[in-house]
Amino acid sequence: MIRRLEQSHDHIVGYSLSGDVTEDDYTQAASELRDDIARHGKVRLLFRLKDLSLSSFFAALDDRFRFVVEHQDDIERVAVISDDTASGMIAKAAGGLSNMEIDTFSHDDEPKAWAWLE
Repeated sequence: MIRRLEQSHDHIVGYSLSGDVTEDDYTQAASELRDDIARHGKVRLLFRLKDLSLSSFFAALDDRFRFVVEHQDDIERVAVISDDTASGMIAKAAGGLSNMEIDTFSHDDEPKAWAWLE
């Protein structure tokens, strides 16, 4: 499931990803993000990963990379909140493949992640 976070405002957009995430979930979130980019020009993103099914995460990986490549100049920063080491490593690797600043934070440090996006 993907849920837009209430703390989202202006060009700073957060999503919670948990459990099984469907292709429809990703399609909806991508559509929302395209609208945000059209409205604000550039966005900064926060992804809170909690109890995320890695099989569902990897199932649509191709589409997610395509979105990132398509919008890499539109996304300034990405904060990934996760206590899972594998998710953190994937986020760091993705940062090396694009112009985006990507940083990882633990769940306890979520307020720092929001502040970093400001």
